[in-house]
Amino acid sequence: MTKPAIYYLTSVLFLVLCRSGLPEYIHASKTYANVIQQDLSDKQILLNGRIWWNQYSRVTGDPFFLGNIFLKGSVTFNGRKFDNLDLKYDIHNDELILSIKSYPVIILNKEMVDNFSLVLGNRIFHIINAGNDTSGVLRGYVNVLYYGPSSLYVKFIKKIQPLAVDGKNDLFYQEHLVFLRKGGEIVPVEGKRKLMNLLEDKKKEVRDYLKNNRIKVMQKDPYTFIPVLKYYDSIMK
Repeated sequence: MTKPAIYYLTSVLFLVLCRSGLPEYIHASKTYANVIQQDLSDKQILLNGRIWWNQYSRVTGDPFFLGNIFLKGSVTFNGRKFDNLDLKYDIHNDELILSIKSYPVIILNKEMVDNFSLVLGNRIFHIINAGNDTSGVLRGYVNVLYYGPSSLYVKFIKKIQPLAVDGKNDLFYQEHLVFLRKGGEIVPVEGKRKLMNLLEDKKKEVRDYLKNNRIKVMQKDPYTFIPVLKYYDSIMK
Protein backbone atom coordinates (compact mmCIF):
# COMPACT_ATOMS: atom_id res chain seq x y z
CA MET A 1 0.00 0.00 0.00
CA THR A 2 1.35 3.45 -0.89
CA LYS A 3 1.97 6.13 1.69
CA PRO A 4 -0.88 8.39 0.47
CA ALA A 5 -3.29 5.49 0.84
CA ILE A 6 -2.09 4.83 4.39
CA TYR A 7 -2.53 8.52 5.27
CA TYR A 8 -6.04 8.49 3.76
CA LEU A 9 -7.11 5.41 5.79
CA THR A 10 -5.64 6.89 8.97
CA SER A 11 -7.57 10.12 8.43
CA VAL A 12 -10.83 8.24 7.80
CA LEU A 13 -10.39 6.10 10.93
CA PHE A 14 -9.65 9.21 13.03
CA LEU A 15 -12.82 10.91 11.80
CA VAL A 16 -14.91 7.81 12.52
CA LEU A 17 -13.52 7.53 16.05
CA CYS A 18 -14.08 11.21 16.72
CA ARG A 19 -17.69 11.07 15.51
CA SER A 20 -18.45 8.01 17.59
CA GLY A 21 -16.36 8.79 20.68
CA LEU A 22 -16.40 12.55 21.18
CA PRO A 23 -20.04 12.91 22.25
CA GLU A 24 -19.47 10.37 25.01
CA TYR A 25 -16.28 12.13 26.02
CA ILE A 26 -18.01 15.52 26.05
CA HIS A 27 -20.95 14.07 28.00
CA ALA A 28 -18.58 12.46 30.53
CA SER A 29 -16.71 15.76 30.96
CA LYS A 30 -19.94 17.66 31.53
CA THR A 31 -21.12 15.03 34.01
CA TYR A 32 -17.83 15.20 35.93
CA ALA A 33 -18.00 19.01 35.98
CA ASN A 34 -21.56 18.86 37.26
CA VAL A 35 -20.56 16.46 40.03
CA ILE A 36 -17.71 18.77 41.09
CA GLN A 37 -20.02 21.80 40.98
CA GLN A 38 -22.68 19.98 43.00
CA ASP A 39 -20.05 18.88 45.54
CA LEU A 40 -18.90 22.49 46.00
CA SER A 41 -22.49 23.70 46.26
CA ASP A 42 -23.21 21.11 48.93
CA LYS A 43 -20.13 22.08 50.91
CA GLN A 44 -21.15 25.75 50.83
CA ILE A 45 -23.83 24.75 53.35
CA LEU A 46 -20.98 24.25 55.82
CA LEU A 47 -19.83 27.85 55.44
CA ASN A 48 -22.21 28.88 58.18
CA GLY A 49 -19.71 30.15 60.70
CA ARG A 50 -17.03 32.69 61.53
CA ILE A 51 -13.80 33.32 59.65
CA TRP A 52 -10.84 31.83 61.52
CA TRP A 53 -7.62 33.70 62.13
CA ASN A 54 -4.53 32.73 64.09
CA GLN A 55 -4.56 34.67 67.36
CA TYR A 56 -1.77 32.60 68.96
CA SER A 57 1.22 33.42 66.76
CA ARG A 58 3.22 34.41 69.86
CA VAL A 59 2.40 31.24 71.78
CA THR A 60 4.71 28.24 71.45
CA GLY A 61 2.87 25.19 70.18
CA ASP A 62 -0.65 25.13 68.76
CA PRO A 63 -4.22 24.81 70.02
CA PHE A 64 -5.11 21.78 67.89
CA PHE A 65 -5.81 18.12 68.58
CA LEU A 66 -3.23 15.93 66.76
CA GLY A 67 -1.16 18.91 65.64
CA ASN A 68 -1.27 21.98 63.45
CA ILE A 69 -2.27 20.24 60.20
CA PHE A 70 -5.53 19.85 58.34
CA LEU A 71 -6.70 16.24 58.56
CA LYS A 72 -9.16 14.43 56.33
CA GLY A 73 -12.43 13.76 58.04
CA SER A 74 -16.20 13.88 57.93
CA VAL A 75 -18.82 16.05 59.63
CA THR A 76 -22.48 15.39 60.33
CA PHE A 77 -23.92 18.88 60.02
CA ASN A 78 -27.55 19.46 60.96
CA GLY A 79 -28.26 15.76 60.33
CA ARG A 80 -26.40 15.59 56.98
CA LYS A 81 -23.03 13.92 56.59
CA PHE A 82 -20.20 15.48 54.59
CA ASP A 83 -17.11 13.39 53.78
CA ASN A 84 -13.57 14.09 52.59
CA LEU A 85 -13.21 17.43 54.36
CA ASP A 86 -10.06 19.20 55.56
CA LEU A 87 -10.46 19.76 59.29
CA LYS A 88 -8.66 20.93 62.42
CA TYR A 89 -10.01 20.42 65.93
CA ASP A 90 -9.16 23.37 68.18
CA ILE A 91 -9.16 21.94 71.72
CA HIS A 92 -8.25 25.28 73.31
CA ASN A 93 -11.42 27.04 72.15
CA ASP A 94 -13.43 23.84 71.57
CA GLU A 95 -14.07 24.65 67.92
CA LEU A 96 -13.96 22.78 64.60
CA ILE A 97 -12.07 24.47 61.75
CA LEU A 98 -12.83 23.83 58.07
CA SER A 99 -10.75 24.61 54.99
CA ILE A 100 -12.41 24.61 51.56
CA LYS A 101 -10.42 25.69 48.52
CA SER A 102 -11.10 29.26 47.33
CA TYR A 103 -12.89 30.15 50.59
CA PRO A 104 -11.65 31.62 53.88
CA VAL A 105 -10.90 29.14 56.67
CA ILE A 106 -14.09 28.83 58.70
CA ILE A 107 -14.98 28.03 62.32
CA LEU A 108 -18.02 25.80 61.89
CA ASN A 109 -21.24 26.74 63.66
CA LYS A 110 -21.10 24.42 66.67
CA GLU A 111 -24.86 24.47 67.14
CA MET A 112 -25.23 22.70 63.78
CA VAL A 113 -22.41 20.14 64.20
CA ASP A 114 -23.76 16.79 65.43
CA ASN A 115 -20.48 14.88 65.31
CA PHE A 116 -17.29 14.57 63.29
CA SER A 117 -14.35 12.25 62.71
CA LEU A 118 -10.67 12.78 61.93
CA VAL A 119 -8.29 10.39 60.18
CA LEU A 120 -4.60 10.16 61.01
CA GLY A 121 -2.74 7.27 59.42
CA ASN A 122 -4.80 4.14 60.03
CA ARG A 123 -6.64 5.59 63.03
CA ILE A 124 -10.05 7.24 63.07
CA PHE A 125 -10.99 9.57 65.91
CA HIS A 126 -14.70 10.01 66.64
CA ILE A 127 -15.94 13.18 68.31
CA ILE A 128 -19.50 14.02 69.34
CA ASN A 129 -21.11 17.33 70.21
CA ALA A 130 -22.45 16.88 73.74
CA GLY A 131 -24.16 20.29 73.67
CA ASN A 132 -23.75 23.31 75.93
CA ASP A 133 -26.04 22.39 78.81
CA THR A 134 -24.13 23.64 81.85
CA SER A 135 -25.91 21.08 84.05
CA GLY A 136 -24.56 18.18 81.97
CA VAL A 137 -21.42 16.23 82.80
CA LEU A 138 -20.28 16.31 79.17
CA ARG A 139 -20.21 19.61 77.31
CA GLY A 140 -19.00 20.67 73.90
CA TYR A 141 -16.93 18.40 71.69
CA VAL A 142 -15.95 15.09 73.32
CA ASN A 143 -13.92 12.16 71.96
CA VAL A 144 -15.62 8.76 72.00
CA LEU A 145 -12.91 6.19 72.72
CA TYR A 146 -15.22 3.23 73.24
CA TYR A 147 -18.93 2.72 72.71
CA GLY A 148 -20.81 -0.35 73.89
CA PRO A 149 -23.06 -1.32 76.81
CA SER A 150 -20.64 0.94 78.69
CA SER A 151 -18.85 3.84 77.01
CA LEU A 152 -15.64 5.82 77.44
CA TYR A 153 -15.41 9.54 76.68
CA VAL A 154 -12.44 11.89 76.86
CA LYS A 155 -12.42 15.67 76.81
CA PHE A 156 -9.04 16.82 75.46
CA ILE A 157 -8.09 20.37 76.38
CA LYS A 158 -5.15 22.63 75.59
CA LYS A 159 -4.36 25.48 77.96
CA ILE A 160 -1.80 28.27 77.86
CA GLN A 161 0.97 28.48 80.41
CA PRO A 162 1.93 32.18 80.84
CA LEU A 163 5.68 32.64 80.48
CA ALA A 164 5.87 36.20 79.17
CA VAL A 165 6.85 37.50 82.62
CA ASP A 166 10.07 35.45 82.27
CA GLY A 167 10.79 36.93 78.84
CA LYS A 168 9.61 33.77 77.02
CA ASN A 169 6.69 32.98 74.75
CA ASP A 170 3.62 31.54 76.43
CA LEU A 171 3.26 27.78 75.99
CA PHE A 172 0.39 25.48 75.03
CA TYR A 173 0.07 22.31 77.12
CA GLN A 174 -2.51 19.53 76.94
CA GLU A 175 -4.75 17.95 79.56
CA HIS A 176 -7.69 15.56 79.43
CA LEU A 177 -10.71 14.48 81.46
CA VAL A 178 -12.02 10.91 81.35
CA PHE A 179 -15.68 9.95 81.69
CA LEU A 180 -17.42 6.58 81.91
CA ARG A 181 -21.01 5.83 81.00
CA LYS A 182 -22.39 2.86 82.87
CA GLY A 183 -26.09 2.29 82.50
CA GLY A 184 -27.71 5.69 82.18
CA GLU A 185 -25.15 7.56 84.27
CA ILE A 186 -22.01 9.38 83.10
CA VAL A 187 -19.36 10.00 85.73
CA PRO A 188 -15.79 11.34 85.73
CA VAL A 189 -12.98 8.82 86.24
CA GLU A 190 -9.79 9.96 87.98
CA GLY A 191 -7.55 6.95 87.68
CA LYS A 192 -7.58 3.18 87.99
CA ARG A 193 -9.02 3.05 91.52
CA LYS A 194 -12.10 5.05 90.55
CA LEU A 195 -12.55 2.88 87.47
CA MET A 196 -12.40 -0.33 89.49
CA ASN A 197 -14.89 1.07 92.00
CA LEU A 198 -17.31 1.82 89.16
CA LEU A 199 -16.95 -1.77 87.97
CA GLU A 200 -17.29 -3.21 91.47
CA ASP A 201 -19.92 -5.79 90.48
CA LYS A 202 -17.17 -7.56 88.48
CA LYS A 203 -14.11 -6.17 90.27
CA LYS A 204 -12.48 -9.54 91.00
CA GLU A 205 -12.91 -10.77 87.41
CA VAL A 206 -11.56 -7.51 86.00
CA ARG A 207 -8.53 -7.56 88.35
CA ASP A 208 -7.73 -11.13 87.35
CA TYR A 209 -8.06 -10.23 83.68
CA LEU A 210 -5.66 -7.29 84.03
CA LYS A 211 -3.15 -9.37 85.97
CA ASN A 212 -3.26 -12.40 83.66
CA ASN A 213 -2.91 -10.26 80.54
CA ARG A 214 -0.40 -7.82 82.05
CA ILE A 215 -2.55 -4.83 81.17
CA LYS A 216 -1.69 -1.52 82.81
CA VAL A 217 -4.36 1.13 83.24
CA MET A 218 -2.98 4.68 83.35
CA GLN A 219 -4.85 7.93 83.74
CA LYS A 220 -2.32 9.69 81.52
CA ASP A 221 -3.24 7.31 78.68
CA PRO A 222 -7.04 6.92 78.56
CA TYR A 223 -6.76 4.44 75.71
CA THR A 224 -5.56 1.89 78.29
CA PHE A 225 -9.10 1.95 79.74
CA ILE A 226 -10.56 0.45 76.55
CA PRO A 227 -9.60 -3.25 77.03
CA VAL A 228 -10.95 -3.07 80.60
CA LEU A 229 -14.37 -1.90 79.45
CA LYS A 230 -14.47 -4.34 76.54
CA TYR A 231 -13.80 -7.22 78.93
CA TYR A 232 -16.29 -5.93 81.49
CA ASP A 233 -19.01 -5.65 78.85
CA SER A 234 -18.23 -9.15 77.55
CA ILE A 235 -18.75 -10.81 80.95
CA MET A 236 -21.89 -8.80 81.65
CA LYS A 237 -23.73 -10.29 78.66
